[in-house]
Amino acid sequence: MILRLGVAALLLSPVAAQVPASPNDVTTALICDKGSSCGYGYISGRKYEMLVGDKVSVIVSVEMIGKYVRMDVFVANDSEKSLDVLPWNFVLTELSPKQKGLKDVDGDKLIRSAEKRLAWGNALTAMSGSMARQQTTTTTSTSGTANAHASDGTTATGTYHGTTTATTSEPNYAAQAQAAQTIQARNEAFASASSFASRTLLRANSVPAKQTTRGYLLFERDKKAKSIMLSGIVGDTIYQFPFDLTIP
Repeated sequence: MILRLGVAALLLSPVAAQVPASPNDVTTALICDKGSSCGYGYISGRKYEMLVGDKVSVIVSVEMIGKYVRMDVFVANDSEKSLDVLPWNFVLTELSPKQKGLKDVDGDKLIRSAEKRLAWGNALTAMSGSMARQQTTTTTSTSGTANAHASDGTTATGTYHGTTTATTSEPNYAAQAQAAQTIQARNEAFASASSFASRTLLRANSVPAKQTTRGYLLFERDKKAKSIMLSGIVGDTIYQFPFDLTIP
């Protein structure tokens, strides 16, 4: 691997130990800091950082999503040849309070895990609906006249009144219908969310000349982290983007 002196020093530092391996020869290192030509801005409250290499622009933003750190990566290839953009050539490092690598997360695996949880949830909802019962109580009133005849020829007449209560149990069809509607709505919402997640993950691809690519990278989150840095190799350049998480 051919390295300039400045890049070699960077690779030997504790932070640079997290720089990914690359099949390409790395000749340049760019870091987005105050003393560089780093560009930045805010869109919908999120900070975006941009570095421009040799006819290649890389823009990155960060967002905390529950247990994960989601990095939005945009690469513009303004050169005359195709450019490989590979997710495994990006790593996320915590800079403070500790220096350590943050593990990457397989987005497709997360989707498959969510599908299993959805299936179990639907099974329980369907079971609950099928076991639901409703009771119907029916009260019947009866009345009439009773005549009695004795052997000596005397008779007696009287009236009577009474009520009979009967309780029956049958499937609760309304509960079953509600369970079916819940399952359908849940499936539709998940299909939409999982489709979006799958489409927007950063995939390994070769970006043609004058074309762009964009996608998300997921990493495990350390809630105690105060600053992090995404490092990625695109072409023959290492691009590094530090983010101060203490600044809103």
